[in-house]
Parts: sequence; structure tokens; C-alpha cells
Amino acid sequence: MRAALCKRKVWIPGIIAIIVLFPFMFSRQEVVGGNVWAFGVPLGGLPKDQAINIVRDKLQELERGPLVFSAGKLSCQVSRDELKVILDSRRIISELGTYITLRPKYLPDSVFRRGPKTVLAAPAEVWSPNLEKVLADIAEKLSRPALGARYGFSGRDLVILPPEPGQLVTPEDVRKVLGDLTGTRIEVPYRTIEPPAGNNLEPLKLIAEFSTTYDEKDTDRNVNLMLAARAVHGKVLNPGDTYSFNKEAGERTLEKGYRYANVVVGDHLEPGLAGGICQVTTTLFNAAALAGLDFPEVHAHGIPVEYVPPGRDAAVAWDYLDLKITNNLGGPVVFGAWVENGQVVVRVFGKPGDKTYDLEPVIVKEYPEEGKNPGLLVETYRVEKVNGEVTRKVLLLRSHYLPSVPHQK
Repeated sequence: MRAALCKRKVWIPGIIAIIVLFPFMFSRQEVVGGNVWAFGVPLGGLPKDQAINIVRDKLQELERGPLVFSAGKLSCQVSRDELKVILDSRRIISELGTYITLRPKYLPDSVFRRGPKTVLAAPAEVWSPNLEKVLADIAEKLSRPALGARYGFSGRDLVILPPEPGQLVTPEDVRKVLGDLTGTRIEVPYRTIEPPAGNNLEPLKLIAEFSTTYDEKDTDRNVNLMLAARAVHGKVLNPGDTYSFNKEAGERTLEKGYRYANVVVGDHLEPGLAGGICQVTTTLFNAAALAGLDFPEVHAHGIPVEYVPPGRDAAVAWDYLDLKITNNLGGPVVFGAWVENGQVVVRVFGKPGDKTYDLEPVIVKEYPEEGKNPGLLVETYRVEKVNGEVTRKVLLLRSHYLPSVPHQK
């Protein structure tokens, strides 16, 4: 009798638990019943209304932009003003509805996120007043040419870089991926371009170097220095080639990032656009002269500058004063230019020879003027040496400087 009572007592709590849990076990709600994703968000297991709200928020985000297009390691961003996206929101929400099912509420979301992944895409139309140009610009930014072996830098050392494949994206490739969007980041297919075979580059050594100092606190001028250095860094001159600073740098404009800083005007300094870039061309001139290169065109400033002695400066001005350098040596030369830690440094790499060079400025005449630094006539000679012995001295540059007011910071 007691055994029967004990068994009954054991079953009673179990029966009560089943009665209590019964409504929860069979309570159902509408959820996304599959491993469904939209715009990078997993929707599987979410209640219907929550999933729809997420999709609507993501659609609005996509329409607001910007869109980021990527192909391999290249990417570019396009604003809504450039490319407007019009989405068929009803269609994607209707497609989401095909995955809605009734499932018990107590099941965790992870149950619905197993199996093959389904990604919902938003059917889209795009509009732009210059659609073809926008598509072409995107394609161009996502493409790059194949590169053969070439000279490059590791720190300030010249190295030969291995070949690299290129990639090609066409405007039609971009147009196709805009038909169905899965997010604000859009992957664009590309075709790989194989690099040319072979490596005929000669190993080169450091044959000349020159540096000048600058004030690290003069930020506007230093921005100009760095922009000018880009027109020098990595330039390769094969035998007979002529380098032109104005050709490489182009017109100095605000749109290119140049700023106002002191420039030489007549017998004094005053603020001007791209002020300071002549320090880069001056440093380049000295390094190239010490390497033995030729100069079809070089100009002194109207007054001496502070970063080199008179007779060793090289002024440039867009469209009328240029620095041109010709490679008269028996092999290629490569320029490297750095603006960092208070120094402008230019290195010239080439095939070492048995000659070394010095520059020797000589003040030929002074033109005194009361209250000013005297005007100067300076002749700059390049001294050629072999095994430390002078073998030749050549007049490289004749510089005329006006009487000048003292430099003002």
C-alpha cells in the first residue's frame, strides 16, 4: 500500500509540469523559417515583423548611400548624388514572406540558421545624370595594369620589385552587379591580367645623395614639400631621357592640395601658392649634379635662399621656370625623394663609375645696396675627380641675385 502511494506521489509533479508547460510547447509564432540572410543580417528564427523591419531599415540605408564598390583589393566609394539607387522594396519583402512559417516560440534562433544559406537581394534600378561616365569611372578605379619587374623602394634603398598581375573591370561589369543589391558594399567581378614575363632590370647602386633641412612647424609649406617630392620619387631615366619637374608635377593648384607659403617675389618673400616647392627641386638639382647628370634647364632664384649657399639653388615656376635633367650616363638612373624628420632628401641610383663630383660655387661679384643684402653674381662649377684627383672643372650655372631684404619667417 505504501509503495503504491509513493509511486503516485512521484507521478503527480511530472503531470503538473506537463500541464504547466503544455501551452508553451505548442505556442507558435510566425518566424523566418530558414537560414535566410538580407544585407549581411541573419534573419532565420526572427519574428516576422522584426525581420521585415530590419529589411526595411537596410533598404533605406542602401538608398541613402554611399555605395562602396570593390574588386579584389581595390575599392571606391560613390555618393548618392553621383549614383541614385531605386529599390523594389515590395518584391524583396514579398520574397521574404515565402520563408515565413509557424514554429514553436521556445526554439532558439540557431535552429533556423542551419543548412544552405539563402541571401535575399534587392532588385534595383540606378539613375545618374551622367550614368555612363559614373560607371566608367568606377570601372577605371577598380582596374589596374599588370606590372612587370620594376624599380621600387624598401625604406630608402632601391630594390627590384617582382611582377604583379593586373585586373580589368568594365562599365558593363559594374552595371550588371547593380541589378540586385545585397548591401552597400558591392563586389564587382574582374578579369586577371597576367604580367609580362622576364626581368631585364639592372641592379643599381647609390651614386649620389643630397639633403636640406626644413622647419617641421611650418605645416602649410611642408605639405607643399611632400606634394613636390611625389613628382620626383621613383622616376626612372633611361640613357638619353630628360626629366622635367613641371611636366611631372603639373600645374600647382588648390585642388591638388597645394597651400600658401612664402615664395621669392623680386627682392623679398611673400605668401604664394605652392611656396616652398623649390626646396625639393634645389635638393634634386644638387643630388643630380653630384651624380654627374646634365641640365638642359636650371634657374636660380631672384635672391639667395636659406637652405643652400648661393649658386646651388634651382627655382621652378609653372609654365616658365623648369628644372630639366638629362641622363647622360651609360645606364638607367632612378630618383628617390623623401620629406621627413625635418629633412628633404634626394637619392640618385645608377651604375657606379670611377668618377666622383663636387660642386664649387664662386662669388664673382657683389652689388651692395644700403639696407639690403648685396646682390651677387655666382658661378657654380662642377669638379670632376678620379681617385681623388681633379680631372676637370666645368661651369655648370651662372646665377644673378638681386640685392635683397633680410629673410622674414
